[in-house]
Amino acid sequence: MKTIVVAAGLGLLAIASTATEAQEVRFTDHRGKEIRLDAVPEKVATIVRAGPILFRAVGGTADALASVNPSFLKRDYVAGLYGEFLPELGQLPPTAAIEGFLPNVEALLEVGPDVVVQWMSEDFEPLERVGLTVVGWDCCTRQHRRDYITLTGHMTGRSEHAAAILALQDASAKTMGERFGGLADADKPSILYVDQFADQIRIIANGSQDLSLSGVVNVAADDSGQWWKTINLEQLFAWNPDIILIPPYAQGLTPQTFYDNSLLSGLAAVKDRRVYKIPAFAGSPDAPEIYLSSPWLGAVAHGGEAVPGLRADVQDAYARIYGVDLTPAQLDQVLWIEQNGTSAGYTDTFN
Repeated sequence: MKTIVVAAGLGLLAIASTATEAQEVRFTDHRGKEIRLDAVPEKVATIVRAGPILFRAVGGTADALASVNPSFLKRDYVAGLYGEFLPELGQLPPTAAIEGFLPNVEALLEVGPDVVVQWMSEDFEPLERVGLTVVGWDCCTRQHRRDYITLTGHMTGRSEHAAAILALQDASAKTMGERFGGLADADKPSILYVDQFADQIRIIANGSQDLSLSGVVNVAADDSGQWWKTINLEQLFAWNPDIILIPPYAQGLTPQTFYDNSLLSGLAAVKDRRVYKIPAFAGSPDAPEIYLSSPWLGAVAHGGEAVPGLRADVQDAYARIYGVDLTPAQLDQVLWIEQNGTSAGYTDTFN
């Protein structure tokens, strides 16, 4: 029997022993619990919303996904435009959760999954009490997200592909660090993430992306660690960011929303038409292709000549991660060419 042992956390190192026919899989999840499986799971239920993306990317197929969180189909599937090039994800049974990350225990028992992937912040007891094997994922550091890929590699029997995805991320980060790492603070444009603009303005104050890789500064970042914050118009003008970024999941919010608002006409990002919707590769913060956000933002902030060839890099990344060849029209959609077309420099940079 072949045994694969994995330690989750810092690096998730794998050690292989002797091999015969079957393949026992052993690893430690983020809560420090050893998970032992007789073989690579044939049925996986994921309450973690981004689970389907990771299992399809790393595993190369969605066949083992027997139950997913319905909120995946409502948000990540749509925001990431996966229906355009991974339509099989849209057919997955949305039965793993009742609401949020609350497990649908009865439905899961009907499915009979080999493993259930759930956030560590949730209560595992209802699942484990009925005999289900739960794999705990922690959130939401960069290392945690790298671990999701490695753990998924072991749960799909595709550790080499998981390592290849991480190598893509590392190569991109290295290139970006070399390009913008020595940039003086005075040369870094200020940015602000806005994901709701109505009666209240909701911003992403402290996300997990390393903005230094793109040579920019988030004016809302502080030491609170609070991801989202609500601000008023006065605070928006006090910060007066050079660039405003809209996450892809902010449905109905586009750069034109800001350009058409007369109250914002004096805002630097609006006057200079530097409001951009982040491409679909950031449709989920846990998606393996989200690393493309760094070179994209570098190009938006410093011009296409600073990060040349990004369109080709995006095409290559989707081919290497998912095994799909995006058509020119699909690539335009991923990059939100139409929505961002009226913003400064976008069409010239990404067409």
